[in-house]
Amino acid sequence: MELPDEIVQFKSIIQSLAAGDDPVFLGEIEGDKVYVVWLDDSLKQLLEIENDDRIPASEFCSEPIRVELLQKAVKENRSVKVNFVLPNRRHRSKPVELHIIPLTKRYFVGTVHDLNQDQQLAQVFRSLDRVKSAFDDNADIFYKAVLTAAIDAVPGTEAGSLWILEKDQFVCHAQSGFKNQLVGQAVSYENELAWYGLGETSFVMGIPRIITPEEIKQRYGKEGLPATAAGEPMLSNLLIPIVYRGQVLGTFNLDNLHEPNALTQDSIIAGQVFVREIVTYIESRRREYELQNRLKLLDRIAEVSRIARGATSQGQLFMKILASLREHTPTDEAAIALLSESGDSLHVVASTSPDLTAGSAVPRGRGASWRAIEEKRVIFIPNAFQDPRVVHYGNPPGGEGGEVSVISAPLTSTGGKIVGVLTINSLMGRRYRDEEIAFVEAVAESLGMSIERLQALGEANRRAEAYRKLLGLSSEIESIDSPREIAQRALQTILELTPFEAAVFYTVDSVDENKIKPEVIAGDYPSQFPRVYFENSIKLGDGLVGLAIANRRSRAVYDYGEYSEAISAFREMGTKSVLVEPLWVKDTPYGALALLTFTAPTIPSSEARNLLQLTARRIERAIERIGHLTSLRQARDSMLRAFGVALERRDYETQGHTERVTKLSVELAASLGFRGSELEAIRWGAYLHDIGKLSIPDRILLKPGPLTDEEWELMKRHTEIGYDMLEPIPFLPEASRNIVRYHHERWDGNGYPEGLAGTEIPIEARIFAVADVFDALAHDRPYKKGWPVEAVYAEIKKLAGKHLDPTIVDRFLQLRAKRAAF
Repeated sequence: MELPDEIVQFKSIIQSLAAGDDPVFLGEIEGDKVYVVWLDDSLKQLLEIENDDRIPASEFCSEPIRVELLQKAVKENRSVKVNFVLPNRRHRSKPVELHIIPLTKRYFVGTVHDLNQDQQLAQVFRSLDRVKSAFDDNADIFYKAVLTAAIDAVPGTEAGSLWILEKDQFVCHAQSGFKNQLVGQAVSYENELAWYGLGETSFVMGIPRIITPEEIKQRYGKEGLPATAAGEPMLSNLLIPIVYRGQVLGTFNLDNLHEPNALTQDSIIAGQVFVREIVTYIESRRREYELQNRLKLLDRIAEVSRIARGATSQGQLFMKILASLREHTPTDEAAIALLSESGDSLHVVASTSPDLTAGSAVPRGRGASWRAIEEKRVIFIPNAFQDPRVVHYGNPPGGEGGEVSVISAPLTSTGGKIVGVLTINSLMGRRYRDEEIAFVEAVAESLGMSIERLQALGEANRRAEAYRKLLGLSSEIESIDSPREIAQRALQTILELTPFEAAVFYTVDSVDENKIKPEVIAGDYPSQFPRVYFENSIKLGDGLVGLAIANRRSRAVYDYGEYSEAISAFREMGTKSVLVEPLWVKDTPYGALALLTFTAPTIPSSEARNLLQLTARRIERAIERIGHLTSLRQARDSMLRAFGVALERRDYETQGHTERVTKLSVELAASLGFRGSELEAIRWGAYLHDIGKLSIPDRILLKPGPLTDEEWELMKRHTEIGYDMLEPIPFLPEASRNIVRYHHERWDGNGYPEGLAGTEIPIEARIFAVADVFDALAHDRPYKKGWPVEAVYAEIKKLAGKHLDPTIVDRFLQLRAKRAAF
């Protein structure tokens, strides 16, 4: 762009400034941004200024406070002189004095004047303000402020790094001007001393040194040196040891990346003054950080303990521990491995490494992990690339970029037994510190105890799960009235809780009491296994199962092939291990439960034996209960049937009616889908359907002629009287009583006692009504002869939809037709 019209009037001022020896720049304010352009020889002619020549003030001056002063001066239209450090292409990192002259509220002109030595020292002390203001901040902010102040204070520097001595290595805590990540990387004391180059005596005395471009070329690229880690082609370097009372605390590496002679004696003087003033701050903060690190270590150990105590599974524990290690230490990869039962290998159970994944095995004697186990202590390896004991998985980088350190810590139970190992390796160029090694050791100790606790908890949970399932099985058995179904459920439960593969429920044949037969087979077994029983009859007292039942004693065989009483067909099929528990009910042989394996032998544990015995005893009680309930049902059935027969003896015209109508009602209900207790309710209701007639006087019940209206009303009440009579009987279902009360209701609503219609009538009463009408029509009564069957069917069809439920009538006629076909 051409020189703006609004400042053309200041052309003479700009030309006069440009005629001097000091560099001149022109500035422009756009909103909250400031741009500066240097006036070189061509620009001094004020011909043209390109937008590409403009420099943002953030690059022109790295200090925001100074930029704000510049803006304020222009806005207030007053000249100012202020000291700057200009890290730019014209005056690289030199403390200078700027003279700012406002032209308009938008434009200004300025000159740059080099500071003398006194002014430079004043700049050193001003830079300390930055350090003081950051003293109470965290370590990262404080060290960054220290380094920035050093670069501002020392003439000729434009980049640098601050390294703090930690044990036997220097760790970078701040950097500026480099592309590569230096913060967190470490170099050994020896390598830093080699980079210094003046010997340890001068180093400990804190004597600065400037390294020449030729020396940089000679040293650059050597492994482990700070310059190599920086990754920038520096042209000059000033190293200043930070020494406090004879103790080296760290080093400043201050650099110039563009000018080989930028660092001078003035730089050394300013650097010495700066370090002398700053060292007490660094020592104070270093001690504070050490204390903070120890407190953090305790907090982290407490955190790991909380994780360990709160973990409910090993998988959850391992992943949280690895995450905590990577969060609190400079860890790249970590793995947890547990000792095999034989103790010959380590099995990786959790890992963050893509090359050593969970499930991998590490044979005895291989790597630092085994050394930690054999020596029963934490193993620390500073440089994994130089230690032959370290085994590298995948494609190791070979040490390019710095060292990688390794920690292997044994995992020990409360009884001192080693159960595994924790191994981690650091990020490239970052050696583990003492507090980090101590942290890993504490993590390993907590992890070892937690593994033991979780293993015990897992075992307890397995036992609890077994008993929980047994309790569930017991509850289920209470509602099952079939021994076969009980056995099926019991065998499935046992197989879930034991290492056996198949299970069999045997019973003693009810016809041939010497014969044993399998009722239920569950699990995984050879396809020919069931067929063997039909081809080979097993007798009581023969083979493992027969002997167990006959002797009423548990039997177990680890290797069936070696068993002297083995049945050849089962041996040839590959039967391996067998565990048998006999079943006796009321001191009579009933059968047995057997567990088997076919793929590999298994030693029956005491837990498996107890489980099978408990299940067998529970099944025996259930079978005994089923027998008792069956007897009770039969007794109840006989009693209710007797009531029905007794009624027939009183009402001579209905003799035989109860037996016939009961059988017919049950058959019809079964064809409609009624099952079990539902059919039982139908049967009982049919037995008792006319029980209310017990309250009807003989003069009415046995009257040979027609009943009067008054007598008929009394007769109709027998349904409700019968319903009320049965109410106190607790085991009698409502469906049975419904038959008694509603079997005289009609589909069209003209029945009694309530005049119900259609589906308002309980279905059990509608079923019985069809059977009752059929029997009344088909059989002789004192007042009529029984009708021919075809006439009965025709009449029932007429009654469908009037007296009887048409759907049930259709099903009844289908049932009778099917029966006639046979």
